[in-house]
Amino acid sequence: MNEQSSVPQRLGKSDRTMHLLSATSGGADIVAFLKFHMVFTSAMTGNLALFGIAVGQGRLLSATHSLAALLGFIVGIALGSMWKEHLYGLRILLCIETFFLGIYALVWMLVGFPGDGVLLYVLIMASALSMGLQSVAARLINVAGVPSVVFTNTLTSIVITFVENLRKKRPLPFAWRQQLAALFAYLVGAILFAFFLFRIPVLAMVLPVFLVGIALLSHWKSTRAGSD
Repeated sequence: MNEQSSVPQRLGKSDRTMHLLSATSGGADIVAFLKFHMVFTSAMTGNLALFGIAVGQGRLLSATHSLAALLGFIVGIALGSMWKEHLYGLRILLCIETFFLGIYALVWMLVGFPGDGVLLYVLIMASALSMGLQSVAARLINVAGVPSVVFTNTLTSIVITFVENLRKKRPLPFAWRQQLAALFAYLVGAILFAFFLFRIPVLAMVLPVFLVGIALLSHWKSTRAGSD
């Protein structure tokens, strides 16, 4: 029993799936903020703040952009809630998210980044809806309480755990490593998408489909292996 407990834990398939989703979330926020008139489609706390700023300053058109992201995210959560109890709930959620990210990429490839109009709202809502779905999917994956779309609580937990274990001279728990790795994946996603957005814009719009698609494929293989 003691020998088994001393074996170091390693990041597994669930962690890698979470890393892919976290990177996608970081990219979604970067693209939305830089190209969709300063909104967030993943970080709803920041999006609510931007909505409040726009309303407070009387910039009602800008407020509708943030409102579209908020509504899209809520619809994504509601849609995800309908499937989360299903036997293959995670697989279904990732499939639906991939579909909406595909719409997101297709609209961009057909019209580019619209400055305003209906297509701008389509892109905002498709991205936000995908992130809402992803937030539900992250709960099903359930890696150390990491939500994959909002990292304020995760950062708080990382710092508190680090300080407490340092003060009490205890080793850091494995969940701390999982949270830190997911946060790092979000940061890497934000950096990569910012780079692609200005150097190879098509990658910034198409890559989310592939990242979530890889997560779906990985989960699909693991569930099939478990059923064999």
